[in-house]
Amino acid sequence: MWKTANNKHFEGRIEELDKHLSTLITTGNDLEQQVDLFSEVVQSACWRTFQNTTTRKKKNNTKSVPWWMDSFTLIQKQVSVCRRLYQRTRNDEKLRESRKQKYIEATSKYQAGIKKKKLNSWKEYCNVTASTNPWSQVYKLASRKIQANSTMTTLPKPDGSETTNIQETMEVMLDYLFKEDSEEENSHQKN
Repeated sequence: MWKTANNKHFEGRIEELDKHLSTLITTGNDLEQQVDLFSEVVQSACWRTFQNTTTRKKKNNTKSVPWWMDSFTLIQKQVSVCRRLYQRTRNDEKLRESRKQKYIEATSKYQAGIKKKKLNSWKEYCNVTASTNPWSQVYKLASRKIQANSTMTTLPKPDGSETTNIQETMEVMLDYLFKEDSEEENSHQKN
């Protein structure tokens, strides 16, 4: 739909263009040629009127790293500088050795910082996941990722004593769940 500002601009011209097109179609010999011409004019008008957005956003193929900080970028650049200085020092062995030590220290500091931040991020993720997702433990148990000792060893018997082994526990469970059927209880099921 056109906006009202556009309608006012084209108001008089629309009727004029409509009359011109209808005369071209009625007087023209080749209807197909007139349709192609009309289509070309409309497309040309659209290309000039509407903004053509050919620039697309660059797709980010990198994965999100929640533990990364801007300070790591700076330290990474410092490590690169130290490495380049060490590698480019050729003539002075003493200077080369000091730059090598500086490079090794910067690298170990950088790697230790990343390792510590990764570990803290993982701990935080586990704590948040456990508190926000109540199904995580259920899923782990169901997929047998957690070995749970869920074997019942004792149950109270109807006489008040407890079972002593698994066989007796299973018998008590079966007796409780599947009581013996009697003739009187099943009388409603007879034909």
